[in-house]
Amino acid sequence: MTPVRSLFISLFSAVLLSATNAAQANNAVSSACATLEFMAKMVAINTLLPANDDHVQDFHAMNESLKELNRLACQPVMLIEGARYDSRYNNGRRVSTDLHNSSWHFPNGQLFVARPGRNTAVYYPNGQVMAFSWTRPGQTVYWPNGNPATFGFRTVNEAWYYPDGHIITYLAGVQGARWFYPFARQDGLKGQEMISANWGEYDAHMNVISFTNSGMMFLRRERIRDKLVLADIELLDVPGVLLMITRIYQAADEARLFIPGDGSITGAPF
Repeated sequence: MTPVRSLFISLFSAVLLSATNAAQANNAVSSACATLEFMAKMVAINTLLPANDDHVQDFHAMNESLKELNRLACQPVMLIEGARYDSRYNNGRRVSTDLHNSSWHFPNGQLFVARPGRNTAVYYPNGQVMAFSWTRPGQTVYWPNGNPATFGFRTVNEAWYYPDGHIITYLAGVQGARWFYPFARQDGLKGQEMISANWGEYDAHMNVISFTNSGMMFLRRERIRDKLVLADIELLDVPGVLLMITRIYQAADEARLFIPGDGSITGAPF
């Protein structure tokens, strides 16, 4: 092999390796941003449905931290120089020494993730673990108040629970399964009020919350159509579905401000 040919192969290999490393780094950042989006959903739901001794103002503070991290680490189109190495919060704290390869932190200094896109623990701004091994399937995911949300994340046929422990569904990721509201049956019988016995199926019935002029709540029957027709993969994103349900009643949440679109967890994590 001639020296020129050898030099060309070496340079080509170096360029190829650099491009591969850059692609992996970009994917890791995208995964961390999708994780941040999922976390925003969890905080939004726990804010809308506080449990036990939860303090709503604490959830609002966490949400502000999530938004600020999102703005600095996920919104820039390209993470170059200052954005990648020296993004800082309004209080002067640094987000990360290297968003591609180092730990990310919230404005209060709390660790978000040790390295983006890696199988590691993920933390809420209040220090509560969301998951201990985030990229491992079938693990336990926790609400920001510390209660388990599911014991089998992204696993079909697994149960999910509200922040106070009420059941959401016994069969996440299954079109036509039963989903429940987080309150007792309105007829006084044992159990929870059902959202639908065949949730996600076209033309199936659902119970919609309505109010009288005096403010009394009642349930009326409607049929599932349009955006409420959900595929199995969509029904794995339980927090996303719950936020969609709350929007039927014009409940405010800010998880929609995060990227990618807050109707999907296909990128959290990969």
